[in-house]
Amino acid sequence: MKKVFTVCAVLLLGLVLVSCGPKEATATGYGIAHKIYVGEVEVTIDKDGVVTAASIEEYYLPYNAAVIAEPAEGATDVVLGNSHGVKSFAKYFKVGDELFTAVEGERTEGEVTGMPVYTNAAGTDLLDWVAIEANAKAYVEGTQDGTVFIANADGTKHATYATPEGDQWTKSATGYGGDRWDWAGQMLAIENALIGTKVNGAYSQNDDSFWVVGDVVSGATLVDFAQYFAVAERAYANAKAAQ
Repeated sequence: MKKVFTVCAVLLLGLVLVSCGPKEATATGYGIAHKIYVGEVEVTIDKDGVVTAASIEEYYLPYNAAVIAEPAEGATDVVLGNSHGVKSFAKYFKVGDELFTAVEGERTEGEVTGMPVYTNAAGTDLLDWVAIEANAKAYVEGTQDGTVFIANADGTKHATYATPEGDQWTKSATGYGGDRWDWAGQMLAIENALIGTKVNGAYSQNDDSFWVVGDVVSGATLVDFAQYFAVAERAYANAKAAQ
């Protein structure tokens, strides 16, 4: 009887060890992508830690989402900035409990040449703020639950300046790139380069300007590949933590 009990105990322990072993996991990482956007990368890894699926999305920050096409003459709640041309931007932008206030972009020889600079009450630049993963995640969630919006000076939602809604915050939904640049194709190329890896290989750009990850020529040529890869590394680390 004692021998039978011992055998059963060993079998039970083996089942426990199997159930506690690595399993497939899916997780998301967040951070800056292409300098002025919030990148969101989701990866699925198998029990060996190899990526089996990946997807990339980007969310607009106020440098796109708070452009005011026709502000009232003499309006004091807009500032000038240069983002592919001089435009007016909403001066106030709310992200959850944080109110960011913009100042005019840098001028060169009297011309506005820089983007507006948004800072919160602590003096933190919005780009530095969303570079922190928890803040970038909160930003993305806020675009979906309505807690990110163009604001008044008191932090309430602006009554006339239109804030994007739902998927209009994303590059995929708005057809970013248009006929000028195949954004979706570039993202697909990065996604395919991540699959089959542990997001830990060296990457470089070859003579044809394609990014190479390990031995895989990605087909991606975008200049900010390193930022996308860094967000993918965050997603991978989160997936490993979930295994």
